[in-house]
Amino acid sequence: MREWNDGMTAIAEGRDLWQLYEEELHGILSRGERERRRIYLEGLEVIEELLGRTAGDKDDVAALCADMFSGMGITRREALKMIERARLLRREKVRRAAHDDGLSPEHLAAIDKALSKAPAADQDKVEAHMLADAANVDSDGMEKMGRRILQLLDQDGTQPKDEELAQPRRELHCTTRRDGSMDIRARIDAEAGAVLTGLISPLAKPTSADDRRDLAQRQGDALVEVIELAAGNKKTPTEADERPHVAVTVELEVLQQQVGTAKLGDEGYLDAASARRIACDSKVLPIVLGGRSDPLDFGRQTRTIPHRLRRALIARDRGCAFPGCQRPPRQCHGHHIVHWADGGPTSLDNTVLLCGHHHRVIHHSGWEVVMGQRKPEFRKPRYLTGGNPSWR
Repeated sequence: MREWNDGMTAIAEGRDLWQLYEEELHGILSRGERERRRIYLEGLEVIEELLGRTAGDKDDVAALCADMFSGMGITRREALKMIERARLLRREKVRRAAHDDGLSPEHLAAIDKALSKAPAADQDKVEAHMLADAANVDSDGMEKMGRRILQLLDQDGTQPKDEELAQPRRELHCTTRRDGSMDIRARIDAEAGAVLTGLISPLAKPTSADDRRDLAQRQGDALVEVIELAAGNKKTPTEADERPHVAVTVELEVLQQQVGTAKLGDEGYLDAASARRIACDSKVLPIVLGGRSDPLDFGRQTRTIPHRLRRALIARDRGCAFPGCQRPPRQCHGHHIVHWADGGPTSLDNTVLLCGHHHRVIHHSGWEVVMGQRKPEFRKPRYLTGGNPSWR
């Protein structure tokens, strides 16, 4: 761990946290982490001593768990984990490393997990390899190291059953929320998982240095892009003689004034701003209703941006035109600068290529885009410029 100046001296001098330098604050965190590890290890030593005063059978462990539950205020599950770590300290090399190198509870858990899965004859070798780098590797690195060592010990792995190869276990659970969003939980086999990772990874990279999405958000956006790419594939299966599509039904007034909701499919709903974004360029079928809810215009199920115009956009923008974004044209939508609902034409001077992420940014975060000298220019929202917008 990196050493910082100890900020506890400053606190002892009566200075409040806001008066401390950042280095002193980091020093307090660093000292606190060392103290957490020391106290945890001391607790494991106590548990190991208590275990040693019993026969160590199932009933003794259950009784100790109950005592820890009532005396420490932790769950029986947490108590059982601490007992497992305490047993790990019976290995002298692990105990010495835990004290000398200040191993964290997570380090010990990774070592225990690897040792529990290793053949008895190989446990000493696994222990030696993991302890050799324990002081220089974080807990995630320790767990990866353990998996790698186990793979080297058994490179063939467990022989799969014939039925597992013929029909691997795959599951998909989808739950639709009241607002139409969806929670997804899935399980797929290793081969399909590798393919999915290969599809997600290039799409989940940050679009620029200013991309503030975390990994989970980027991967979620990447999954949606994969879905959109699959839906646009000519080999996509049909249902009722139609390719996958979504109907968005919206009143013309809602679309123009951006106030109200649009109906998504049969059950869900969208806000007006999202409906305008979808109507820019998508494989969604927009159904715009007149004043008496009569169909006024049916958008085509092909892209709103015709192919000839899209080719011209690619030649001009060469991909997502948002500042700093490197997404290629195949990952981009065509955005109407002046929305077609507001009279904007579908022309080269009124359209721009944007990736899915920046398309949402333009529609929902205050950024603006205008056409300057036949090239798109982007304007930051005021909250990013202190009230003094700048063009990029």
